[in-house]
Amino acid sequence: MGSFCSVDKGPDPDQHEKDSEEASPRPVAIPPLQHLRDKITGKPQQSMTDRMDNLQLDFQGDLKRKATDAEKLANEKLQLAKKENESFLKQERHLKEDERSAAGDHFTRNADFIDKTSLLKYAHWMPKAAHLHIHFNSTLLPEVLLGYAKNMPNMFMWSSHKLLTPKDYEECGIEFMLGDLLERYKDKVGSMDGKTDDEKRKAREATAGKLDEYDEVGPNVFTQAYNNKKDHPNDVQQMRYAYFRKQWEEKAPKELGSCDEWLKSKLVSDEKEINALYAGKYEKNLDESNGSGTFQWSKQSEDSKEVKSAIEKNNYKYKQERMRARIAWERFDGRTRMMKGLFNYETAYRAYTRQCLEEFVRDNVQYAEIRPNFMATNQILRDDGSQKINNQGTVDLIIDVYQQFMKDIGDMNDDNTIVTNPGHRPTFSGLKIIYCTPRSFNKDAVGKALSACRDLAIQKKYRDYIAGFDLIGEEAFGRICPLWFFKDEFQRHQTICDNTEGLDVPFLFHCGETPDDKEGNLECALNFGSRRIGHGYALPEKPEILQQMKAKGVCVETCPISNMVLGLTERMDQHAVYRLLDANMHCAVSSDNGTLFRSTLSHDFYEVMAGHKNMNLYGWKQLAKWSLTHSCMSDEDKKRAEAEWVKRWEEFIKYVNSGQEKKPDRLLKLEQAQDKGRERAANGKNYAGVESDYPPKKSDIPEMSSLSIAA
Repeated sequence: MGSFCSVDKGPDPDQHEKDSEEASPRPVAIPPLQHLRDKITGKPQQSMTDRMDNLQLDFQGDLKRKATDAEKLANEKLQLAKKENESFLKQERHLKEDERSAAGDHFTRNADFIDKTSLLKYAHWMPKAAHLHIHFNSTLLPEVLLGYAKNMPNMFMWSSHKLLTPKDYEECGIEFMLGDLLERYKDKVGSMDGKTDDEKRKAREATAGKLDEYDEVGPNVFTQAYNNKKDHPNDVQQMRYAYFRKQWEEKAPKELGSCDEWLKSKLVSDEKEINALYAGKYEKNLDESNGSGTFQWSKQSEDSKEVKSAIEKNNYKYKQERMRARIAWERFDGRTRMMKGLFNYETAYRAYTRQCLEEFVRDNVQYAEIRPNFMATNQILRDDGSQKINNQGTVDLIIDVYQQFMKDIGDMNDDNTIVTNPGHRPTFSGLKIIYCTPRSFNKDAVGKALSACRDLAIQKKYRDYIAGFDLIGEEAFGRICPLWFFKDEFQRHQTICDNTEGLDVPFLFHCGETPDDKEGNLECALNFGSRRIGHGYALPEKPEILQQMKAKGVCVETCPISNMVLGLTERMDQHAVYRLLDANMHCAVSSDNGTLFRSTLSHDFYEVMAGHKNMNLYGWKQLAKWSLTHSCMSDEDKKRAEAEWVKRWEEFIKYVNSGQEKKPDRLLKLEQAQDKGRERAANGKNYAGVESDYPPKKSDIPEMSSLSIAA
């Protein structure tokens, strides 16, 4: 899944003009056409349940044959935990024993119960090696960013609806943005043109002392006079967030709970929403292209006309999946717009980066490749809202926080080199950045993004931190451009990399995050040598492409929970990952957008184990090993990480067999690192180690122990 990136009012200069010739590309040919004809005409097939039950998942076999006695015993305990998990979920959900698997059901229906199971606890302790697909703006639980925003006097919010009726509270979308107080209240403080930085600072301090007075006469989302985004898209009014919270206590219906509870509910999907989605109770008759209720194709080829005709006759095999996904993406886009403003300022970004690293350690992740969004309209603001930090500055910020963290946990020397002493056991083995930009960009913007990525990767300072390049966003045909639309830009990028010594920026494309990939993104990713593919859900529907990718050593970054929430499958026991694994296609488990699903990587590993009767301990082991194999680490770093992973695996097996929960050394080191952060905060720096005097009063970051699974 990609991340929606636009939050500002008015036109986005980075978006391509949809009316232009370039933005209406000719549809990709759909090879082989006979393959689609067979699906459209509906040849006799096994039921999905029978087909999934028959999968043997032989990819686990080699590790099973080589298993130690301790691993065999641990696997027996894990299988027992799977049975207990099934019984527990049926009991909690009041399901009958003869009903379909409860553990194989949609994650959201089980989410309130999973954390109580021993199977999830095993998943949490299990060493997951590398996390290869995680969007950096939606990694931690929602209360983290909401907690930061409370302390920012210059945080503003706006709504798509006036909040006057219960329906308004249910249907509204909320967005946030940090603002410069001098700019927001310039009609009261006067022009700052020609003023020195010190004069501006003093003016902001003076303005901060009058905010309560300004709030009383400013925009109020709880009143009839408020200009909401739905009715006034070009003149939406922004209300100060602190004032919104104060007004909530007086104006909001008590049954909605606290302001924090309500805002969190706006950020995550719930069971009611999922049930309505899969019951076909759509609020709108949206399809995959433009929301009109009819499928539209640009400049039709003969092949696309034939498929279009079949779709319009309502016998296209995956029409319902496409419609569900369109609805789910619409909700997802609204939630990521809400996330953006909570995230894009320096204090939050630094503290958030630090807490992500801490959460990786806590969830037994050794290494991560994160996907921040890089675009002109997505740059980070200084805390006072007066300036932006450009994309290179954002990379600098991430690296700064990472290096401080690595020094705090004892894994990095003062000269920023990794500790490689033979007796040293690393707490965390590394972090890299996948340079991401939206696939809704035009060709020129994507070309510039590729150039910016190369400019970083060629510099010594950044070379070890840039993992590769990706385009993110919804893939459905007609919504945005398919990968082949940018083939000239991709070819130019590869030519430059091939002809530049020391420059290696591979493609790590999102593709196949649809039921059948009629968009042709899988073929394009294969042709351009994408080293891994994100999601790859449609890959089993293209067996020839699957075999070619397998032969080329491509790995699928599978994201089980994300695929369920985004409408691709209602049940985990019907997820495409098992067909991939049955074909011995290399996969790595990832969480994608954990913030919006209330999940961690442990939950995705849980789902993979719980969703199929033939999945076992050796499957977990192989998935973890593949994640390191297909990471973008150097060979030397991989060897160190693999050696550490073996030790952690042995510790995990001992834990499963003994049941004794001795706190691992990595968590003891993490606690020491947190103490160092708090000591810095007490000495006038923020938790991530940077001097900051804005806002004047800043509370410490929230304790993560209350936000994630207890170790």
